[in-house]
Parts: sequence; structure tokens; C-alpha cells
Amino acid sequence: MSSKRYDVGGVMLPRPFHIQRLGHIGLSQADLEACTDFWVDNLGFRKTDALQPPGVPRPLGWFTTYGADHHALVHIDALLEQGGPHYGRGVTVNQISFQVGTLKEVADANAYFKENGIETWRYGRDFPGSNWAVYAYDPDGFRVELFYGIEQIGWDRRSKPAPFYAMPDYTPHLPERAELSEIKAVEAANPDMAKGFRPAEDAPFECEVGGVMLQRPFAINRMGPVHLFVEDVERSEAFYTQHFGLSRTEVVTWKGHRAVFLRHGNDHHAIGLFPAALREALELDQRTKLFSFGIELGSYQQLKDAVAWLRARGANVSTDLPSELRPGIDYAAFVRDPSGHTAMLYCGIEQVGWDGKPRPPEQRRKVQHTWPATLDAMSDTYVSLSRQGPMA
Repeated sequence: MSSKRYDVGGVMLPRPFHIQRLGHIGLSQADLEACTDFWVDNLGFRKTDALQPPGVPRPLGWFTTYGADHHALVHIDALLEQGGPHYGRGVTVNQISFQVGTLKEVADANAYFKENGIETWRYGRDFPGSNWAVYAYDPDGFRVELFYGIEQIGWDRRSKPAPFYAMPDYTPHLPERAELSEIKAVEAANPDMAKGFRPAEDAPFECEVGGVMLQRPFAINRMGPVHLFVEDVERSEAFYTQHFGLSRTEVVTWKGHRAVFLRHGNDHHAIGLFPAALREALELDQRTKLFSFGIELGSYQQLKDAVAWLRARGANVSTDLPSELRPGIDYAAFVRDPSGHTAMLYCGIEQVGWDGKPRPPEQRRKVQHTWPATLDAMSDTYVSLSRQGPMA
């Protein structure tokens, strides 16, 4: 690895950017409408915008979220991916997106990828969402995005109207003007700010969650770890650690299969890398190399209530996958959509401190086949970042 160092906000780092959080993921969907509706109706994501170019009779994608970010889970029509070199090999993840702190980091990352011979997909401004981004391909063809400045949706649930979009696919020329300056310039032309997309959200609010009436007996806190099946775990680990700055937290060997878990902050891991052969051993869907993506709920009680509620609605929910394959997360449920994409619902993740060491396995909670009514608290119970703003 190069010994070169970069000034990132006054701190010298091995790369000219620093990942702050896992922001969102995108899925390529064989049945766009059915799969989008699955996550909206069952998990409570809400639509924020359609991807529908002028002259196209129907949406080619849907942006959905659970909080203030314009999008957290994006659904793209698989027809847009089927001509590419990776979709046919099971890469049905459209993007894995990490947020960095500044626009300069996005621009510097683009230059860094070019200098290091890393293939990129695109670099510029994304609309809807307004985020500046650069996308790089990992060794298996997964697109990994670094973004800055995603649109925030406020109290009225309304997205930015299309007339307020500024220069889609525009390559940044630093320094760029602030987004507020863009908005004020367009607002001077008196466009109707009330025309931004707003979802109907017609389901009744009949479930009490922590003293608030919601449409489901749970609320999403944030997106969680992404678990991938890859052809060469060691090669993928080298890519993410050397070029994206992730650190190895833990290695697990289960029935001869070696898996690696990587982090960027205090959470035990943000990426899990599993050998492709494990997919068949676990009898998982062979159409996708996505093992699962995480959805953190607000509490253990909400997790239990979500399992019961989803099963009552006929959703495909499993709690039988080996707990050894999700170190740092004890109780979890796996929900599968019609395209075979699986979300891991959980209620907390182990926190890694200043010394960079995970909790020793013998000090972790023992996961019982029958879930207990309550859990004893541990030192990192309720200490990971929760969602901001009201639950609904």
C-alpha cells in the first residue's frame, strides 16, 4: 500500500476522504412495482420520488426513505441493468452508498480512483436527491458510491420539486455554490414549491409504539450492515480496506467457510464478505449475491412485534440463519422480497471502542432458539445512533 498521505479537514489520512456512515443502498428489481410496494407496505419505507425520464410512460425506479434523507432504499428496474456485465452474475445490488463529509472529498476520491486504476461508473450530481457522488466498482462488480449533500425532507414530507434541480450529471468545479443559493436563485422565478412529490401514506395509524400511534408496530432507526457473497473474500477485503479505508473487525469461519467483517466507525461492521459457495450451503436465493442488508429497528420489543406482524401479513420471514454469521448482532429476522432480496431486521449492533477491538465471542449474549420475552442490558445497549425526528 502507498505511504502517501492526504490532508482531509486538517488530518492526514491514507486516502483523500473519510467515510462517515452507510447512507443508502439500491436494488435492481425484476418486478419494480411489486418489490417497491413490498418494502413500502410491509417495512414502512415511503416513496419520495420516481425515476421517470421525460417521454418514458412509467417509472424506471423509485426512491424510498424512512426519515429525513431523500432516499435510503432505491429500487431500479432490472431492465436497466440486464445489458451490463455484472447483473448476469448475480450482482443485483444497484449501489452501496457511503456518505463523506465534504464535496471536496468526493472530487478528490474521483481523482484517487483514477490514479489507482479503479474503474468508476459515473461522477457528478444525482437528481432526484441532489447529492454529489462518485461510483467505483469493487472486484465483483458491486457499485460503491461516495456521496455528499443528500437532500433532506422536512415536516411536510414533500421532496424538492423538479424545477429546483440544478445541473443534473454536472461535474463539480470547486468551489460550488451552496444549495441554499441554488434554491434562492430558482425561487426568484416563482416556481410552485408545493409541487414536490409527497406519498399518500393511507394506511391507518393503529399501532402504539413507545407512546405514539403508528401504521406498524415498529419504526426504522437506520440502514445497517450490507452482507455480500463474493468470489474471493481476500481480494474483496483488500479492496475495501486499501481503497475505502474500512478496517477488519473480525473473521469468522463457519463449517469451513471464511467470512470477513469490516467497519468504518464504532459499529461492529458495515460490510460483511462471504464466499459465494456459502450461498448454496445455506440454501439461499441463487439469483442474487446479496446475502442481506440491515434495517435497524428501535428496540428488541419492536423487533419481536415486527416478526409477528410481518408473518401475519404472509411475508417470508426467517429467524433460523446461524447467529455465528452476524457477529455483533444477536437477535435478527430475515425478510425476503419477491426478487429474492433479503433484509436483516435487528435492534442493535456491538460498538467498537478506541482500541479497535470487538467484544470477545465468549462475552457475547448467547442467542436462544426461542426468543426470550426480555433481554438483560449490556454495556453497549441503546448507545448506537438512533433516528432523528419523530417516528411518523
